[in-house]
Amino acid sequence: MPQERPPQTATWIALDRVHSLMSRQIQATMTKHEVTRPQYSVLRLLLEEGQQTANALSAQMGVTPGNLTGVVDRLESAGLVQRQRDPQDRRCVHVSLTSAGERKARAIIPGIRGRVQSLFAALDSSELDTFRGSLNRLADALDAEEHQAEAAS
Repeated sequence: MPQERPPQTATWIALDRVHSLMSRQIQATMTKHEVTRPQYSVLRLLLEEGQQTANALSAQMGVTPGNLTGVVDRLESAGLVQRQRDPQDRRCVHVSLTSAGERKARAIIPGIRGRVQSLFAALDSSELDTFRGSLNRLADALDAEEHQAEAAS
């Protein structure tokens, strides 16, 4: 008889499994559109919110500025984004979509969002609201814990 797991462990295992399954399916969709997940995130954020600093983008994506640099390098090489230094603060770099980047983002976002919707089809809107609320509370608690640890070191 298998040993019963604590609810937190069972939840983490279930979340990890769902994340793996969804990630593979979403990645397959993104591969068809010739973008990686981080590249998609940059294109989506810039389309939805406009020009941003590299630091703001990295914070919204939950990656380090160093990790974002490589993503933006590849998007810039493909002619999809451009960088501009802030004339008031040369340490600050603004990233924006080029016209080709805007066309690409507008072309791929609906298909990827459609795939995401289909992955959540097993849950009704009430279940999605509850699930999202729980995940947001957990993310907020984890962010606060991380910030406390950073402040203590």
